[in-house]
Amino acid sequence: MHFDPRWDVIEEQYGRNSGHYESIFTLANGYLGTRGATEEGYWGRVSGTYLAGLFDAAPREVTELANLPDWLSVELNLAGEAFDLTTGEILDYFRVLRLKDGVLERFVRWKSPRGRISQLRFLRFVSIYDQHLAALRIEVIPEDYSGTIHVRSRLDGQVTNSGTQHFAAVEASTFGERGIYLISESYEQRHLVVQAASHRAEGEILREEFANGPRRMDYSLELAGQEGVTNVLEKLVTTFSSRDLEFEGRQKSQEMLFRRTVKGNREAEREGFASQLAKHREAWAKLWNKADLTLDGPDFDQLALRFSIFHMIQMAPWQDHRVSVSAKGLSGEGYRGHVFWDTEIFILPFFLYVFPEEARLQLRYRHHTLPGALRKAKVNGYEGAMFAWESADTGDETTPTVGAIDFRTKKPIPILCGEIEQHITADIAYAISHYLHVTGDREFLQNYGADVVLLGARFWASRVEYNSALDSYEIRNVIGPDEYKEHVDNNYYTNFLVQKHLLLAQELMVDPQCRQTADYWGFTAEEAKKWAEVAQKIRLPRQGDLLEQFDGFFELNAIDVLQYRDTPGTLQRAYGWREINQAQVLKQADVIMLLHLFPDEFTPEEKRANWDFYEPKTMHDSSLSAAMHSVVASDLGLSQEAYAYFEKASRIDLGNALMNSGHGLHAASLGGLWQAAVHGFAGVRVKDQVLKLNPRLPENWSELKFNLQVGTSLLRIEVTQEQAVIALIPADPSGEAVQAVQVRIGDEVVILNQDCDSVRVCY
Repeated sequence: MHFDPRWDVIEEQYGRNSGHYESIFTLANGYLGTRGATEEGYWGRVSGTYLAGLFDAAPREVTELANLPDWLSVELNLAGEAFDLTTGEILDYFRVLRLKDGVLERFVRWKSPRGRISQLRFLRFVSIYDQHLAALRIEVIPEDYSGTIHVRSRLDGQVTNSGTQHFAAVEASTFGERGIYLISESYEQRHLVVQAASHRAEGEILREEFANGPRRMDYSLELAGQEGVTNVLEKLVTTFSSRDLEFEGRQKSQEMLFRRTVKGNREAEREGFASQLAKHREAWAKLWNKADLTLDGPDFDQLALRFSIFHMIQMAPWQDHRVSVSAKGLSGEGYRGHVFWDTEIFILPFFLYVFPEEARLQLRYRHHTLPGALRKAKVNGYEGAMFAWESADTGDETTPTVGAIDFRTKKPIPILCGEIEQHITADIAYAISHYLHVTGDREFLQNYGADVVLLGARFWASRVEYNSALDSYEIRNVIGPDEYKEHVDNNYYTNFLVQKHLLLAQELMVDPQCRQTADYWGFTAEEAKKWAEVAQKIRLPRQGDLLEQFDGFFELNAIDVLQYRDTPGTLQRAYGWREINQAQVLKQADVIMLLHLFPDEFTPEEKRANWDFYEPKTMHDSSLSAAMHSVVASDLGLSQEAYAYFEKASRIDLGNALMNSGHGLHAASLGGLWQAAVHGFAGVRVKDQVLKLNPRLPENWSELKFNLQVGTSLLRIEVTQEQAVIALIPADPSGEAVQAVQVRIGDEVVILNQDCDSVRVCY
């Protein structure tokens, strides 16, 4: 078997960090995601299958992404012995996720407790071509024996979310020749889910039967296993739910949903497993043709970047504006499937520059959830729209109120983010501004963006407090990006983004395209005047070039962070939560984050001073942190530090660096790694649809190539240690570009168009 170290993620030994591999081997298509659990069961197996946006809540629990019935389950009995890798002897083993075509393969050569040797091959995919389809194929070869092979394929509704059962079985039965289906209904939201599985077998079939049980449906067959003969089972599974976008506004019924699901399954069955796999691979090839980022450098660096791109593509809700990318995508139950600021700040840029139509959908999610943001503001005594720290399907706040146990006090640590970590509203406004700078999409602004920005500005105007002694506006009692610090006043990051949010809202108030929106919500010139005043006078604490993370940070006690940085959890064992809250130690990038988001707003001297001050004080206990430090280090010309942080970020999931990947992938880190390469090493920035490049490749990278879209034009960018080449990619066979692109080189602006389709920058 051939493995490509630049494309393939490989597990070479069974049983190590099973949860970690379940997460990184997740297959998904933005609608449906399935963790990389094996088909057969094992202790601790977390077989998670999730539909984007299908949430449910148990009594006294926050709403969470509900774990669907397990479609993967296949039990094998080989000549009277259950196939179980925890018994017998594994003679040969590998499992590989092939990023190029979105296929998970496994090979096992297994010696049973009684000494019989079998070869087994497994292949599965979640179709990127047909979002409702998932499929697997199992081959079994008896190597040195003949005996009955018993196969039991199941749709298993007995799975839970860490013990919480979200579905009741409505109906389980058969269709067609070898088809089984299971209809389930979620307890709280009453979402219907229909799963239909058809089967095809190769080999001498001795017996077939169907059986149902509590919340499950089985198809079983017995094959006359002959020594050296290949036996095959193919399983095609189709899933639809009552909340699917295609049914929106239609009268839904169980019968209608059942017919649609079975119809889709039969169509897939007629075409066959091989045909569906070919379509899936072709769809991935088209995506990679646009999204791939190639480098001439270490194989692991290339693999890590492709791993990030692959999973971000898998997480994206390509057709549904009602959902967005959660902190774990569709890879696990961490953070209960909720959407954070991670989406706008860390994940969105990849889509913005590569698949802007998907970025538009992700921002439309925030418009879709405006009612929840309006409700949250009202409940908290404010005006306008106050977006939830953790959001699900409605936009209402879904953050839990208690978290981990304090090692010192042995008591649960309160989670205050849902109450006072409020910068997310300004983060969303920033993302909309970023989107407009890159795409120039005025229609989005008119129909969606203006609502979000203006109502968010109304919230901030009601949230700030006037300090007459200082003649300034303050935002007190918040949590900034650094979640080690609670109940702080005037967090610099928060206040700075609020300032930019208010200034953007003021601009929109005089924009003719936003006039209708402003009138609809009753905005006045007096409100806009107030926004300008608050923006001008908002408190931004600093001492010289040093931006103070919040009022009083410079007076806090110092901790030698470096002795704890490389081992997760050691700081928490050495200090209690209260001590950490009162010390100059950061969980993650805060002020440093700001330097990345607004690189033109700060002088080189300010950037360097704040890097020197905050970097040694940062633990990087959050997956969000390392990649952002890499970007800023590149901007500062600190090449070694930039690459070191890139390497750290690249191993958060591939290396399970934080020891918690089993709960799901760290989506923000995946997006941050792409930013570290494109915004950091390549130095890409776009403002008002003007492209600027300031490349600083790592010493061990000789070349970096990627595509990037500005406006409606697609560019090919090739960066080496000596030069960068930027070229327009023709938009159609005629070779005409859709739109001219401005490229800033120093103080000069070059126009890329039909007459000048490329530019070379030497440095």
